[in-house]
Amino acid sequence: MSDYSRRNRGRFSENDDFDWESFDRKTAKYSTLSNEDSELLRRRRSTEYPSRRRKQLTPADKTMGRGASRTSEVRMSPPSRPAEVHRPPAHSAPSYASPGTPTRRPAKRKRRQKKRLTEKQIVFRRKLRVAILSVILVMIVVISGMFVGMYAAVSREIKEMNLQNLALNQTSQVYYFDEQGRAKELIKLHSDSNSIWVEPTDIASCFKDAIVSIEDERFYDHNGVDVKRTAGAVLGYVKSKFTGEGASYGGSTITQQTIKNITSEKDQTATRKIKEIMRAIAFENQLSKEEILGIYCNVAHFANGCDGVEAAARTYFNKSASELNLQEAASIAGITQYPERYDPIKNPNNNVEKRNIVLKKMYELGKISEQEYETAKNAELKLDLTYAKEQRAMTSYFEDQLVNDVINDLVERKNYTSEFAKSQVYNGGYKIYATVDPKVQSAMESVFETRSNFPAARGDKELQAGMVVTDPYTGEIKGIIGGLGKKTNVRGWNRATQAKVQPGSAIKPIAVYGPAIDLGKITESDVVVDEKITIDGWTPKNAYSGFKGKMTIKEAVARSANIPAVKVLEKVGVSNSYGYLQNKFHISTLAEGDKNYSALALGGLTYGVTVKEMASAYGVFVNSGRYITPHTYTKVLDGNGETVLENSSESTQVISESSAYITASLLSGPIKLSCGTATGAALRKGMPTYGKTGTTDNNYDKWFVGFTPYYVGAVWFGFDTPSSLSGAGISSNPAVTAWKLVFEKISESQSYETLDKPASVEKADICVISGKLAGSTCEKATAYYVPGTKPTQKCTNHFDAEETIDGDEHDVVEEEDEEDGKATQKPTSSASPKPTAAATQKPTPAPQTVVTPPPQPVQPPAQQNPPPQTGEIGTE
Repeated sequence: MSDYSRRNRGRFSENDDFDWESFDRKTAKYSTLSNEDSELLRRRRSTEYPSRRRKQLTPADKTMGRGASRTSEVRMSPPSRPAEVHRPPAHSAPSYASPGTPTRRPAKRKRRQKKRLTEKQIVFRRKLRVAILSVILVMIVVISGMFVGMYAAVSREIKEMNLQNLALNQTSQVYYFDEQGRAKELIKLHSDSNSIWVEPTDIASCFKDAIVSIEDERFYDHNGVDVKRTAGAVLGYVKSKFTGEGASYGGSTITQQTIKNITSEKDQTATRKIKEIMRAIAFENQLSKEEILGIYCNVAHFANGCDGVEAAARTYFNKSASELNLQEAASIAGITQYPERYDPIKNPNNNVEKRNIVLKKMYELGKISEQEYETAKNAELKLDLTYAKEQRAMTSYFEDQLVNDVINDLVERKNYTSEFAKSQVYNGGYKIYATVDPKVQSAMESVFETRSNFPAARGDKELQAGMVVTDPYTGEIKGIIGGLGKKTNVRGWNRATQAKVQPGSAIKPIAVYGPAIDLGKITESDVVVDEKITIDGWTPKNAYSGFKGKMTIKEAVARSANIPAVKVLEKVGVSNSYGYLQNKFHISTLAEGDKNYSALALGGLTYGVTVKEMASAYGVFVNSGRYITPHTYTKVLDGNGETVLENSSESTQVISESSAYITASLLSGPIKLSCGTATGAALRKGMPTYGKTGTTDNNYDKWFVGFTPYYVGAVWFGFDTPSSLSGAGISSNPAVTAWKLVFEKISESQSYETLDKPASVEKADICVISGKLAGSTCEKATAYYVPGTKPTQKCTNHFDAEETIDGDEHDVVEEEDEEDGKATQKPTSSASPKPTAAATQKPTPAPQTVVTPPPQPVQPPAQQNPPPQTGEIGTE
């Protein structure tokens, strides 16, 4: 009998009907009595309480019983205990009183009684349970749906990455469209020597064993994610947060590392890790283990520009990946974790140490025998650095730029790493549809590869050049030349697309005259005075000596006069000019410091411009004021015919159609007028030709950007390290010569065409001296106007009471106040000469003190620019 039973037996009378036998059986495990004592007590109860029927109580008894249960004075004595019952230990013995002696009743234990709930409470609790279960179920469904959706998304993503074709090492092809619009093969792409794809079967088995041993020893057992390794990495990461020590190893499998090499998502977040795990599982469902391992071996980085084991084997040991021995394989495999630290060329001791760790791991996993381990571990690191780059057919500058553009777009639009994008372009079986015209590219190459077409520079410096030809109606680049002379490298420095050089006066049409016409500030027959001016202590100069006095805008453009350009820029406003360059003509290289007269009027930009962007900007004047982003390809398809990338020819109206046509008319002056700076660019067949020259300070750079109704061509000449062309014996402008030679070739098969004149444009014959309607004795020229701007006065004596763009000497000029945008009118005043522009400046933002940077070296972007210094820019 339990202690509880023994302590509380005295609380009941001898006539109680409590089933003690059942109670004892249920509580027997809590009893401290021996089996013998329990049996004696059972017999005693059966003797003393033979009847188990409930006694019928009278109401008085019930009342007394209830009262007795509530009063503390009445106590019920327990029956006398049998003598033979063995007393339990003192600590568990019940406190029985002697028979007949009143005893204190034991204190009642508080017993928790079950609260009876109302029907309403029961219903509420039932509904609450249902609601909680429903929420849990919904959360499970939502989370499961998220995971299923994410897995489906990453599966599609893996499929779009074209990994099957990449694993098959399919060569990509480039196509172009002929004159009938038919796609024809141009070239098959072959990667450069530091990224040589090799089939998995052509990789030494010892290298694959080495990679698996050190990077992912359970690679062949998991489904893309190593649970044990991942858990260890998580614990190591948590530990590192508390101890401040770095985690000993990462949790990524070879499959996950391959995914990292494919994408550029390497941030340490839980979301990224979950996505990576799903990608790895999807990856494993689409490719075999050997294919995955083969891709990893081909895209992993092994220092010194070696992407893939084949390039590493050739670079470090002058052999192919299939010929690697055990120690060489372990040496390369050990590089992957920290390429710089374990670079065998720069850090051979570190490489040997890591190599031996790889070998030990291979031995522990049973990949090699003990003898093999000892032999390889003690072997000396012998590098063979005589490997020369694989020779192949030289690609053109256009093809180089095409590959760069596709790689860059894959990185930006598809979030690939540059290494994986490069592998896709060369080995993914892509079909790339290029914009090149082989006839145009061939004509350009024949001209620029023949150095005798251009003057030779004195001294040890080599003259260089860059040219881009575009179709202004589609934005398609038809040809690129990135250097002068024979091309000697693959995807090397391209001066047409990568070099940033100061444009000189070639910037005037897009920064000064085009915006001025678009804003209604000038017409091409307006007269401006070429004279000495000073603006905040800066005195611009012309390329020619002295000043020419009064001239029309068209003559000013033809002569490339600097003073008139500054005066017109003053009317346009520095901020407006800067906005046109950046937002409408899409010159991407501008700096905040370029908001000044010298930079915008004379081309002394901080960082310069590229030849490609100049060609695209001038295309606006041919394409009725519409700008189209230049591009080298129209679309890229994968091996399954799915579109990977696509470029459209959508245009944006950046200036009015009439403004574009009138600016083009202005740009005919440098070629047509006898005073023009580009008369040598005129084509033999009389094809309409337009353009503008540019020369920077000290003749460091020479430009010509010209166009016909068919194509736009931008040309730059100079030295890679800025130096005076005239000091090297080059006095002419070779850019004009190159442009004419190229366009003579590509215009041979083109019929005579003119630019389409908009219906809104009016034309008139004017006097080339006064800009008024031509008189009988005047030298005439055709000029074009927006309705309402054509001159009404007829020239009788050229400059008698003529209009000039010289501050107050204009008849009625509507000008937009740059601060409040309100139009104001200036009345006509006497034609008295004006001493300086500084004395009569309009209330436009004050010109900045001109701080002009020197020309920048035409070198890859890694070279640091020298600090700017004050000087004069734009001799022409």
